[in-house]
Amino acid sequence: MKTFHGSSLDEALSAACRDLGARMEEIRYDVLREGADGVTIEADIDTVAVLGLFFAEMFAAGSLALRVQLAEEDGVLKGELEGADTTLLTTNGGQALDALQYLANRVADRRGRQHLPIHLDTSGFKQRRAVKLEDMALDAADRAARKRQPVTLPTMAPAARRIVHVALAEDPRVETESEGHGFLKRVVVRPRRER
Repeated sequence: MKTFHGSSLDEALSAACRDLGARMEEIRYDVLREGADGVTIEADIDTVAVLGLFFAEMFAAGSLALRVQLAEEDGVLKGELEGADTTLLTTNGGQALDALQYLANRVADRRGRQHLPIHLDTSGFKQRRAVKLEDMALDAADRAARKRQPVTLPTMAPAARRIVHVALAEDPRVETESEGHGFLKRVVVRPRRER
């Protein structure tokens, strides 16, 4: 946190906002000293407030019936999305949910100096998806090992690809590799090369 001084609380907060490049709603502060010479505060960007405003403005701009509850849990900032439009986030394997999580982390990266990783979910979707991805990975490993040919899975966001890689990391029959460019890539499951 940085220290700011002004002749009044409003002036100290304005100085903090200018210096931090933030709106008043995006900072947290503590008053260190009030006196005849003015007010001294300690202030920093509040990542939860930044994300709350980001989500609210994005959902409003898109006329989306969504809201998010943010809470720190187990060393991550978890966001539970609710509302009539959550199905828009979970279609196509949850690509929109993954993209929204990616954007939230990018916003936090750019606005705050340090922040917890942000994980978004809606009604346990990611756990259900993880089970399906693990099943798909095991099926692809079986096919690759049986046919001795690579099996290419559909394009996936980084979080989904990680689930596949981790699910097959200990399988001695196969190895995995992500192929492609950009955010969405395919996982290729190959028979392990003889060494």
